[in-house]
Amino acid sequence: MKRSTFNYIKQILKDYSQIDDHIKRRMEELQYPYRPDDVNAGIKSNAQSDSMTNLMITIEQDRRLSALERNKKVVEDNLNECGKDTKTIITELYIKRYPRYHMEGLVENHLIECGRTKAFQLRDNFFENIADDLGLDK
Repeated sequence: MKRSTFNYIKQILKDYSQIDDHIKRRMEELQYPYRPDDVNAGIKSNAQSDSMTNLMITIEQDRRLSALERNKKVVEDNLNECGKDTKTIITELYIKRYPRYHMEGLVENHLIECGRTKAFQLRDNFFENIADDLGLDK
């Protein structure tokens, strides 16, 4: 897998614990957009209405919101489908805000029931499944 793809998925997993907040914040931005006061409103003459300023992005059309929701669904689905060891690895190493262990710590403290090599294979398989579901280049 390409390093850029791996790092992109890693960042998605890091943001996963806060993704509901990101979605909520983006929906609020769309519902209540910031519009600065137009200090030149009285000066305009023969001004045509700007269709671009009047056009609001609807929630269904917003690319950023749909990308956040897609990422959330893909990660949830893959976490639900994976095994206990894979879920422990992904949660501890990438989703937790302050992880306590590295891969070696998970193996040495018997938090997962496999060796180091198998643990890296489980992680890599999980990342490949995410890449496939998101349609990313491997």
